[in-house]
Amino acid sequence: MSDITGFLERADLLLNQGRPKEAETWVRKVLESEPENDYALSVLGRCFLNSKRYDKGIEVIKQAISLDPEIPHYYYLAAFGHYQKNERPAAIAYLNKAIVLNPYYAEYFGLLAFVFIDENDFKQALSKSNEGLAIDAENITCLNARSTALNKLRMTDDAIATMQDALSMDPDNEFTHATVGWNYLEKGRHKDAANHFREALRIDPNYSNAKIGLKEALKSKIAPYRWLLQYSFWMRNKGRQFRWAFIIIVIAAVQLMGYFSRQNPEYENAGLVVAGIYFLFVATSWIINPLANLFLLMHKEGKYALTRSEKWNAMSFIVCVLIGAAAMSLSIFIENKELSGNYVAAGLVILALCIPVGHIHYPLKFKNNSFSQWIEIGLIALALLSLVITIAGVSPMIAIVIYFILFVVYTWSKAF
Repeated sequence: MSDITGFLERADLLLNQGRPKEAETWVRKVLESEPENDYALSVLGRCFLNSKRYDKGIEVIKQAISLDPEIPHYYYLAAFGHYQKNERPAAIAYLNKAIVLNPYYAEYFGLLAFVFIDENDFKQALSKSNEGLAIDAENITCLNARSTALNKLRMTDDAIATMQDALSMDPDNEFTHATVGWNYLEKGRHKDAANHFREALRIDPNYSNAKIGLKEALKSKIAPYRWLLQYSFWMRNKGRQFRWAFIIIVIAAVQLMGYFSRQNPEYENAGLVVAGIYFLFVATSWIINPLANLFLLMHKEGKYALTRSEKWNAMSFIVCVLIGAAAMSLSIFIENKELSGNYVAAGLVILALCIPVGHIHYPLKFKNNSFSQWIEIGLIALALLSLVITIAGVSPMIAIVIYFILFVVYTWSKAF
């Protein structure tokens, strides 16, 4: 019995030190002799959750719940797993059960508030974080959730006051610094945001949320990226149904303006201006992220924040731009008009390829891909085929037509 207690204590210590794989070794020693030890199962579940093996973690924690359904913390752990998987209804159900069993633990209300933030139910998030703070006024999770909810509700002064409270209570909490950073980023204060993300990474150099935030803050030095990021925050806060409706309405409005200007020649310039602004917005939204990654790749600090896939996105993007421009430039020196036209067409295809290669996930694989990833792979194959047959002196028009049909499908699939 003393060995089991010691093993579990050691596993807990290793988990708190961020070493889930080592903790798993010790807790499995307990389960070898006591396979129905519910607490040991919950610790094993934490090992899986901490190493981002969420399905396994949820499965093991559910076993612990079945062995002792009166332990509220088990429901909290299951909720956390579902929250990480964006399965918010399940997370809410488990947290409500935990609160019924123990309504005096602030952490349950804090996580529930963050789930409601992801649901864009900011008033409910504020209510739950306030409930948690009524139990424990210094609970960091509730303070962070409250500041985020207030920020989303445009109650800026209260949000800043809550952020300051959280930092004064625990100035070396990476989670708080990251939350403050995201709140500042949403307000367009990318320099302040970057400082807090840097502080979070000073405390925990492996904190992924702060790494992502720092990348966004550094990219925001580029004005178009900063504007599009603010637009992204605004759209995200409006919810899925609004986003669908807004995109459809904008597209319909542009089409309607185009039709109106064609029917009324005196308004032709206005129609061209509207179409131009819309095209510029769409084109910028497609190329700005790989362009910003390219900027970070050459940034003394940003290059360390990029993932391997993002580095390849940036390099692939600029390579396609250069090859596409080179192919079109070569057409000027080719006297054969048909062959010259083929080089122009192939160059346009390679230029267009900078969009999918700037967003595709590297390394490439040929199973378990998303729909858009498969289309991106298909676009790369068709673009390379069109380039090869153009160099061989054969017309690439069939490949190019298929390419642009697939390209239209791709852009719509990414938009929705």
